[in-house]
Amino acid sequence: MDAITTQFDAKQQLELVQFLDIGLIVIDCQLKIKMWNSFMTNHTAIEADEAIDQQLFSLCSNLPVDYLRRKFQSVITLQSALTITWQQRPYIFKMNNYRPITSKAEFMYQNIRIIPLMNGNAVVDHIAIAIYDVTEAARSHLNFQEQNKQLKLASRIDPLTNLFNRGYWESRLEAEFKRYSRAHSSSVLVMLDIDHFKIINDTYGHQGGDAVLRSLGELLIKQHRITDIIGRYGGEEFGILLLDTTTEKAVTLAQNLSDELEKNTVIYDNQEIDITLSFGITEINRAFTSHEQWIDMADKALYQSKQNGRNQATVLNQV
Repeated sequence: MDAITTQFDAKQQLELVQFLDIGLIVIDCQLKIKMWNSFMTNHTAIEADEAIDQQLFSLCSNLPVDYLRRKFQSVITLQSALTITWQQRPYIFKMNNYRPITSKAEFMYQNIRIIPLMNGNAVVDHIAIAIYDVTEAARSHLNFQEQNKQLKLASRIDPLTNLFNRGYWESRLEAEFKRYSRAHSSSVLVMLDIDHFKIINDTYGHQGGDAVLRSLGELLIKQHRITDIIGRYGGEEFGILLLDTTTEKAVTLAQNLSDELEKNTVIYDNQEIDITLSFGITEINRAFTSHEQWIDMADKALYQSKQNGRNQATVLNQV
């Protein structure tokens, strides 16, 4: 009777394993498959009788072989289970996500548990690999991270021009000033202002003025180098921090921006709006004691450009 009960229990246990909502593979120490449950069949289209006694890496050719060999060896040597989370690797077994309606993930995110199975002599002779589908939790976590990233970005961006807002831009300028204090690398601050912006607002209305600001923002983004730090300082004034740049190159940049504005007239309400820019250019030097002093010097240069007739660049490097 006990033998019958034992057989019955073993059969029930096997059926339970087959229909668990996790993948389960058992391999021997030669990496030959000894168990392949229904989950694996459903998600790989490989039947159990096709998988049994096949070498794992031959049957599943897209596995990270070296990575898994190290994990298997660790489990055997330490006789201790280990877990591979989706944050470490999104998946080990490449399977399509079977919840396309509720999840945008193309492939199934997985947590993997590798478990040593010991024989009666306390020697590991088989390894169990459990595959957990964690796609929903992973996507929820990633979506949350993306939302936080967008919120963080939004807190740094001026919504009208898509440039950095004043607070974040000035924090970057301050960081560059501190870097200069240590490394004495060359950087140039360019402050620029749209000439006669009040007249533009009075003539075309604030929406026309906004169109001009947006167009200038687009031009600055288009013309900038990846290392340039560009922000809207306030109203119609903008700041460009040019890292590892000389005064001569900054003057060239100002000229190029003015030339591009001549080629790209702003169109608002079927009307052309011609704009020009005035620039103040200041290269960092050891006489400055703060980033605010750097801004103040570039602003003084900008003021001189306006006093001298606008649509020009003025360099002012001495405190």
